[in-house]
Amino acid sequence: MMNHCKIVLCFVFFCVSSPTNSTSLPSKSSSHSISGQHCIDNERTALLQLKRDLSTAKPESSFTQQPSSVSLLPSWKPHSNCCSWEGVTCHDVSGHVISLDLSSHKLSGTFNSTNFLHLPFLEKLNLANNKFQSTPFPSRLDLISSLTHLNFSNSGFSGQVPLDISRLTKLVSLDLSTSLLDSSKLENPGFERLVKDLSSLRELHLDGVNISAGGDEWCIALTLATPNLQVLSLSYCHLSGPICESLNQLSLLSKLDLSGNNLSSMFPKSIMLLPNLKTLALWANTPLSGTLPEFPIGCKLEVLSLSFTSFSGEIPCSIGNLQSLTKLGVRNCSFSGLIPSSLASLTQLVDLDLSNNRFQGWIPFLPPLKKGSRIIQTTNRIGLANLGSLSIESNSMEATLNSSLFELPSLERLLLSQNRLSGVIQDFDRASLSPISVVDLSFNNLEGHIPDSLLELQNLTEFKLLSNNFSGAINVSMFKSTESLTFLQLSDNSQLTIDYSDNLNLPQLQRLWFGSCNVSKIPSFLRNQDGLVELDLSNNKIHGTLPEWIWQLESLSYLNLSNNFLTRIETPVPAPLFSSLAFLDLSFNYLEGSFPMFPSSINLLSLSNNKFTGELPECLRESSLVTFYFGGVRDAVGGLDNFLR
Repeated sequence: MMNHCKIVLCFVFFCVSSPTNSTSLPSKSSSHSISGQHCIDNERTALLQLKRDLSTAKPESSFTQQPSSVSLLPSWKPHSNCCSWEGVTCHDVSGHVISLDLSSHKLSGTFNSTNFLHLPFLEKLNLANNKFQSTPFPSRLDLISSLTHLNFSNSGFSGQVPLDISRLTKLVSLDLSTSLLDSSKLENPGFERLVKDLSSLRELHLDGVNISAGGDEWCIALTLATPNLQVLSLSYCHLSGPICESLNQLSLLSKLDLSGNNLSSMFPKSIMLLPNLKTLALWANTPLSGTLPEFPIGCKLEVLSLSFTSFSGEIPCSIGNLQSLTKLGVRNCSFSGLIPSSLASLTQLVDLDLSNNRFQGWIPFLPPLKKGSRIIQTTNRIGLANLGSLSIESNSMEATLNSSLFELPSLERLLLSQNRLSGVIQDFDRASLSPISVVDLSFNNLEGHIPDSLLELQNLTEFKLLSNNFSGAINVSMFKSTESLTFLQLSDNSQLTIDYSDNLNLPQLQRLWFGSCNVSKIPSFLRNQDGLVELDLSNNKIHGTLPEWIWQLESLSYLNLSNNFLTRIETPVPAPLFSSLAFLDLSFNYLEGSFPMFPSSINLLSLSNNKFTGELPECLRESSLVTFYFGGVRDAVGGLDNFLR
């Protein structure tokens, strides 16, 4: 009888999780089992020993502690095929373990490098995002001599980076970055010694590691030792001094992140023009200066982040040649001149931040409106269909605000405060479909009615129109369908009138500012705003009594009712129930009678220019007020002189 062939179907399983910082490392749970592929016995034994040395970190909360019997790496079982274990990848033919990815497993315990003596073909080791808190870096890592990829980012290892790593001469990617700043350091070996023999290195991530290197020795050493480097990320490493121009010899460099250091002197323009550079992040290096070069056609830059540096000069028109640019950040620099109109042609731009500079003139995306007319500027013509965030705050821009800007299909954040914008905002189409969540047009010269379409933005979280010249009435009930609204700030629009009903049901706000808006009474709908943190009703026309329920807003920390016509305060509830209140301004009212009792939590209290009489209450005498203003009541209140000594 003929033997029938048995066909065994082998399935390949790939379990992919979120990537870690080093992009070349395999993802968590990338283990797989191929037909005929079985792990080597002594390699399985080594992995099981590693499992015994490790444990699962206890949860931080004592209320959620898990029993010690929680299974760690449950697929790692004796006598099973280790090539199918979670996080283990074997060679397709030989069956040798070539990759071990145990990232994001909350691992702690002991990491013994000698376990890897029996994993001679291991190329990739990933222990990122674990819980080896306050545990020194493992020693004898050089025993894993075949390693090409090592990722310990945010693993919890701390202390001196071991010299052993410098002997891993096959390393292509090294990631020791940490969000716990200064928990790791490079002293002996120093940076130069670490990279000296790592000539194959293509990715180096040391973010948060204290290198404390001054001068240009570190970048000279890097240029000489790692000519094939593609990614260099050294943010928050305590680097200081100049950046040497020799970095422009790293022609393969695609990402350079030196943000959060103390670098100084002029940044070499030639580095910005490296042919493969896609990301340049230099932000938060206040002493670092420089100017932008003329960008050639075909430049590959995607991210240019220079915020909080001393870069200056003008943005060149050739910025329009950066057709792949997705982010341009120059907040808090010293740029000046006109914003080039070529910015509007960057079709891939998602995040544009030009705030806190000395730009002037017209905003190129906002052509001036002819008086009495409305110019429709289509998003295709503007070319910013992908723009999600536009911030040009604190400059000297002059423009009439073209409402078609609100119709950009991807725009979520519009921040144009503290400029010289003027004119009337016209209504615009499809407001209810807009993704806009943040609008800040404060401290400008905008005038006229606030258009209904602005109030119909369904995704609003922050709406700020402070200090303009808006007029007419605004019906607050228009905001009742904006479920995520938290900041509503309309203060200092003296010709604006706020309309509302007492039973209005608004979303839960955190900040409500209606100062100088012709409000005639404290809105009753506020009694349902349990999450309210800041309330400003100053400079209005509020008469009568300050109601007791206002003290029952338990989250309230800032309350400003100054410059009104209040005459009486209803007896407040006991102090412990409103202990979050830190700022209280009732000055310039007509409050009279005995001095009220306020919580000891207040650190700024202003009661000046009222008609209080009697003794200063004991709760205030025992208070640790930081700032206090009692002008206009000094002679009428007993005990005040002793309090102010």
